[in-house]
Amino acid sequence: MPDNRYRLPEDEFYASARVPLEEQVEVQSEPVPPPADWRGDPMPWVDGGSGDADGD
Repeated sequence: MPDNRYRLPEDEFYASARVPLEEQVEVQSEPVPPPADWRGDPMPWVDGGSGDADGD
């Protein structure tokens, strides 16, 4: 059986798979608060959350 042409030596595989710790950490910005006059919909399900007999 011929050698697998896609086979990597183990040490070469691990060397290419290692990622430095600094690159593993994702830096996220602080959350942006909504504007003072913003209000969410207090009851988003009111428009049809409870269906009747035909599903509407």
